[in-house]
Amino acid sequence: MINGCQNNGDKLILENKISTAIPKNDKLVLNYKNFSKDKVSKSKIILNKKEDIMKQKNNDVIFEFRNERLLQGRDKSKFTEKTKTKKALSAVFKMLEQNLSPSNDNLNLNSSGEISLDNRYFDVKKNDTHYKNILVFLPLTGSYSNYGVKIRKALDLSVLNSSKNKIKIIYFDTGKNINKKTISKLFDNLKPTLIIGPFRREILLDIKPIAKSKFIPILTFSNDISLRENNIWLLGFSPEEQVESVISCALSHGYKNFGLIAPDNYYGRILTNASIDLITDYKNNKYDKILLNNNEINNKSKLFSILKTFLKFNENQTLHSRFDSILIGGSKEFVLEIAPLLAFFNVDSKYVKILGTEKFNTKEIKNEPSLEKAWFPAIVSKNEKDFRIYWRKIWGDNINYFSNAGFDSGNIGINYVDKQKDGSSFLKNISGPITGLTLKPGGYVKKPINVMQIESLGKITNIEQCSNFND
Repeated sequence: MINGCQNNGDKLILENKISTAIPKNDKLVLNYKNFSKDKVSKSKIILNKKEDIMKQKNNDVIFEFRNERLLQGRDKSKFTEKTKTKKALSAVFKMLEQNLSPSNDNLNLNSSGEISLDNRYFDVKKNDTHYKNILVFLPLTGSYSNYGVKIRKALDLSVLNSSKNKIKIIYFDTGKNINKKTISKLFDNLKPTLIIGPFRREILLDIKPIAKSKFIPILTFSNDISLRENNIWLLGFSPEEQVESVISCALSHGYKNFGLIAPDNYYGRILTNASIDLITDYKNNKYDKILLNNNEINNKSKLFSILKTFLKFNENQTLHSRFDSILIGGSKEFVLEIAPLLAFFNVDSKYVKILGTEKFNTKEIKNEPSLEKAWFPAIVSKNEKDFRIYWRKIWGDNINYFSNAGFDSGNIGINYVDKQKDGSSFLKNISGPITGLTLKPGGYVKKPINVMQIESLGKITNIEQCSNFND
């Protein structure tokens, strides 16, 4: 059962278009029986077989979207009866219609500190069974809502893919006002067995002490490794992991003289310090760095002068000779500002290896001529082909790392709650079925990290010798 909870009654609209037509199929099957030896998820999903729908009803699985009713839509009459559309989502509709709420009641904290709950979602009067709660903190509105909504869609699919009943996923929108007092009341009232999220480190700092005091595990999407510890697993791709993969790959290929260019902020210092730690492990290696502040970046003549000095540009030389490898760390805009200037000062990316972060994995950067042959790290999900097809059938858009990791966290979380008596051992070395990320002791998460090379026309290839540096 999925409940949405926020601090006010505003609707959250996840889709602003009618579902696109889907080719006619007799059935939609997501088959990933080889995804996980630990059987984190069911072997198959069959979405439109009548007998399977009836079996699902008999199993008393409760599946609801409280706020947006995103699969039903705001205007039910807009859904046509065309076979192509109905074939793909018929089973989802049938299951939703069993328990759809006619209103948009929220799970709110009232003045007495109690949480107002609608009994229809908990079925307390129908039976004496106590549900086990998974509390999810995601930014469903605000600046990071594009990430939060993607993860929520993935978690919704993990519930649809599960045969486990008596387990509820309850969402709390961190895009609204949230503080330690609110978090504490949520824990006291809902008594969650597991926490999924949050996305931002600032909110994790508030959740962490309460969860630790109650021995509740956390699967968070933060990438701040300083917050990693026992019972707190970070599913985000940290800057340290990114730098380790590309710098280690460069070192293994014999590069020795490194230039490091990054913004003068917390993120830039993490990138450069992690790079220096790896480079200086070898005595014969050399490096130099520059951290550029906003004033230097926006002042073109000053930026030209800084880069010219840093690169020791010589007009009599046709090729750059000071560095054999240069790391450019920063936002997409930062990279696209710096890379063409390096080419202007004779840094040819075909001869000087340009290294980047996950920010390079965007269309604009992959199509930038001055970055051809550059290397960047990427998490390459092991079993996402069938999942991509399934996702597009249901949601109509594309998957990314957060959709994959969200689905995996939902599968791992539901199965952990179901096996709570053996929970401590269950969360050791368990792998997600899509990404292949594996939870390890001490909050460490092994991820399938590969180093990719940008080719012409924005294509990318895998550097085979530089795979799984997160092992």
